[in-house]
Amino acid sequence: MYERHGIIMTVGVYAVATGDNKRTELQNKVIQTLASNKEIVQVHGFYYSEKDNMLSVDVVPDDTIHDDSALVNKLTALIEPLTPGLQVTIVVDHNYSE
Repeated sequence: MYERHGIIMTVGVYAVATGDNKRTELQNKVIQTLASNKEIVQVHGFYYSEKDNMLSVDVVPDDTIHDDSALVNKLTALIEPLTPGLQVTIVVDHNYSE
């Protein structure tokens, strides 16, 4: 792709927590809460580390979003009640495909 089109491509594999446990429950709640926002097209890349007391998740907003910082602040405020005591990082991935 790079040689022919000048495009650098990456491939990612995202694990999904399964089973009846805290990690699965947390993942489901966070993803459902974020995905319920009308401006969010997709939620992926969920990562939770109990050891490091942190959570990271990627969101893809619709094309009306131009202020990533405001979106991150809004979404962080929504999921903080679900993640007490955790350092929360929300990464905004914009969709540039046609």
